[in-house]
Amino acid sequence: MKNYLIKFFEPAFAEKKIAIKAMIPAVISSTIGIISVYLLKEITNKIWEWWNNSINILLIIFIISVLFFYISIVITKNWTHVTIWPKFRNVLYKKYINKYIFLDNNESEKIGTGKMIAMIDKWIPSWVNLLEISLVEVLSNSLFIIFSFIFIWFINIYYLWIILSLFIFVFILTVFLQSKAKPYRTLRRDSNIWITKKFINILMSKFEVLQNGKIGKETEYISEALDYNVYLNWKIMSYNIAWDILMKILIDGSKIGIIIMFWIWFWTNVINFWEFVSLMSIIYILDQIFTKSINTYVDFTKIIVDVEKLWDFFDNAPQIQWYETWENFSHKKGEINIQKLNFWYIESKKIFTDFSLKISWEKVLALVGDSGSWKSTLAKMIAGYMRPNTWEIIVDNQKISEVSLKSYYKDIWYLTQDPSVFDGSILENLTYALDEKVDENRLKEIIIQAKCEFIYDLPNGLETQIWERWVKLSWGQKQRLAIAKIFLKDPKIIILDEPTSALDSFSEEQITKAMKNLFKDRTVIVIAHRLQTVKHADRILVLEDGKIVEDGNHEQLVKKDWKYAKMLELQSGF
Repeated sequence: MKNYLIKFFEPAFAEKKIAIKAMIPAVISSTIGIISVYLLKEITNKIWEWWNNSINILLIIFIISVLFFYISIVITKNWTHVTIWPKFRNVLYKKYINKYIFLDNNESEKIGTGKMIAMIDKWIPSWVNLLEISLVEVLSNSLFIIFSFIFIWFINIYYLWIILSLFIFVFILTVFLQSKAKPYRTLRRDSNIWITKKFINILMSKFEVLQNGKIGKETEYISEALDYNVYLNWKIMSYNIAWDILMKILIDGSKIGIIIMFWIWFWTNVINFWEFVSLMSIIYILDQIFTKSINTYVDFTKIIVDVEKLWDFFDNAPQIQWYETWENFSHKKGEINIQKLNFWYIESKKIFTDFSLKISWEKVLALVGDSGSWKSTLAKMIAGYMRPNTWEIIVDNQKISEVSLKSYYKDIWYLTQDPSVFDGSILENLTYALDEKVDENRLKEIIIQAKCEFIYDLPNGLETQIWERWVKLSWGQKQRLAIAKIFLKDPKIIILDEPTSALDSFSEEQITKAMKNLFKDRTVIVIAHRLQTVKHADRILVLEDGKIVEDGNHEQLVKKDWKYAKMLELQSGF
């Protein structure tokens, strides 16, 4: 329990000043509340006994306390929600974005982007919401309940035992019923994750859905999941209704009983008039706060299952182990030697088995094959992005498993099918991977080599903000910018994953020219479906089900008249 609380309040410990300032209004409101009840009790007492001078003093104290309360509200109005949300979210985003970046890529590939977005972007705000409730509402209500019990104890300890017993009984009943509902909330949470993931997949695959007319099928999956949610909601609601009815019976029945009891005690002179009034005031306020606290607890149990899922995943998910450990990688020639590589997502269905391959220095190797031949998976393992289950990938006589990935990445560039373009200027995008300022003449030379002269036609050239005033880049322009970034970083090993898969003829021609400049004096691996891209490669490998089925250059493979030649026949313009 201690570790659970430490983990839950982690953002508050990281931002102690913000947390303490948020708690101050809660302490003031609960303290002023009980002081007001006490002062009203004393004023009633003095009125009963005609102590006029004392009444005046008490009235002045009461007015001062009320004024202090309103002044404190004005002073502390920016100490809770206004600062808690950005500050605590900043702590959590720093932690969990960092955890995601260093998440073992084998794991992230299995989970998928949609689920990761759901966990980080949805559940962190839920966590912050619970923290705000805990630091403000729960603290304020808890303090007032504690102060009220102390106040009642000073009047008569028997009254305290009666009200405290009722409080404990209602709380135990609430915890019991909510524990019964929790498994269904967990199932509903997992169902909602799946729905979010499916929804994101539909949005990301819009054109494929349109082309294949599958929108009805995709929405049917979501409808089925939502029908399941209806069942889960019904199960959860059945416990909530039982809880709500029992709470109302217990609280309202107890309230009536306490009022009757106090009334009898008053007329039998067990308690005096001012004690009767103050106790009735406390009972009335406790009723409101107790009901509010129970509802807060129920809301808490609804949301905490999401936060616990975030903890469970990231606390147990494997992290990249050798990013900054081991020896630094030292580039020499760029030769790559893969020895007996084995890889699988499910052990019973191996993708690569004893896979071996030697990639020569400063040569262009092309990987081609149908979808499902695992070309990209192989490239990701060479790039150090994914980890084989058993392996030896040796680069420049250095085992990748025994060098720092951070140092290895300085000499390698993996360009995905959809290159990243950040919301910023063209210059910021080009220099994102660099630690030093770029010489202006070198930048101009690289822009020409990468066929990025379109930059000078943009409103503000290199300083043009992408996405601003509808300035957007075409796919071909993004690809050429990505190639310019590679030129600037100047890696010795380059891996290109489908660099021309979604380009028109003009863009493909420009990219091909840019790549021809880029390939000089580098070891290059190109993955492609469009064989025009790899026609001039030094070596072409045809992969099928994780195996090399053909090996040679373009002319050699055409003469074989087998897999590669058949792929050529299916592609127009060749």
